Amino acid sequence: MTPTVVVVGLGGIGSAALAAIARRGCRAIGVDRFEPPHQRGGTHGGSRIIRAAYFEHPDYVPLARASLEAWRRVERETGERCLHANGVLLLGPPTSAILEACATSARLHGVPIETFGATEIVERWPMFQIPRDWEGVHEPDAGFVVPEVGVRAHLDLARRHGAEILTGTEVLGVDDDRNGVVVRLGERVVRADTVVVAAGAWTRSLLPELSSAGLEPQRKAIVWSRPTVAWRDAVDARRMPAWLIDDEGASGDGAYYAVPPHADQVGPDGMKIGFHGPGSPVDPDGSGGRSEPKVVQRFHRDVSRYLPGVLESPHESRQCLYTMSADQHFVIGRVPGRPSIVAASGFSGHGYKFAPVLGEGLAAIAVGDDPPAEFGFLSPDRFGEPRVSE
Repeated sequence: MTPTVVVVGLGGIGSAALAAIARRGCRAIGVDRFEPPHQRGGTHGGSRIIRAAYFEHPDYVPLARASLEAWRRVERETGERCLHANGVLLLGPPTSAILEACATSARLHGVPIETFGATEIVERWPMFQIPRDWEGVHEPDAGFVVPEVGVRAHLDLARRHGAEILTGTEVLGVDDDRNGVVVRLGERVVRADTVVVAAGAWTRSLLPELSSAGLEPQRKAIVWSRPTVAWRDAVDARRMPAWLIDDEGASGDGAYYAVPPHADQVGPDGMKIGFHGPGSPVDPDGSGGRSEPKVVQRFHRDVSRYLPGVLESPHESRQCLYTMSADQHFVIGRVPGRPSIVAASGFSGHGYKFAPVLGEGLAAIAVGDDPPAEFGFLSPDRFGEPRVSE
């Protein structure tokens, strides 16, 4: 009998999971309360950096390397260009924990990187002005993916393989019964053998059993700045890598990152700039819109310290939702105590690059196969029993 699998949430990870599940011959149904790709969650903004020398944890490296090839496969299958390999440059002082962790991951897994001193960096990429004792780690095979294009591509693949897609449809509840799972969609009820919940910031309201994972929606700001006339030709993805600057707290608890302009840009023009660090807890139903002017001004002031005279003041800003887990790592696997439900959450601002590989792994779990070995450190089981509220 053909299994029925419902995917709740069709953003970056959910759309990839739906495509992989449909490819396996399941009756695949995808549900999203909005019209993906959209700006209400965490999969928008025109770009997401992709890199394999992973400073967050070396166990991500096999997933990251597989993802680079998986994105190329998606491009071959759909004719869409998702991946732009313009390199990624990490900058910081010799004591930078980020640069050290990046180099360690590269060494452990044989990821090609280049290391530079400050003088070499400025000679090669003269838009940067950094302290003389700073260093750089450049990953030439890295770059960025375009989330809006990737979501459309995965939904197209899902449809080709027979998936049913319901948009503008809110999931009111996911309930177990003796025959599997019941997904309540207002007046409609869908019965499934397995449900994959990839609802981003709305996951914790659908799956209170994951309370111990500490899934917290947070608001994050992103801005766009056009290059000044003098730097217009140089500040382009054909000549400039995506970058991240670890100034060890001088700009706050986190690190600025950016993706330079490119010819196929989706959304606002100019360099996209974000800040990877703690965000403000937020109600996902009340999020969206532009960032506060003081935040936009701070972005320009801080980034201009390292790219003086290179960028105009930001002309556009938006808010994006992170969903942070308690340990800032992904939460992927069957929900403890509810084996018919598979969680995909906690992507914490760095998950989209892995979408096609995570989608394949979620599809395997959904049809009853063992989780991929690379998913072991991401299991919900690591958080123990759910906390019971009094």
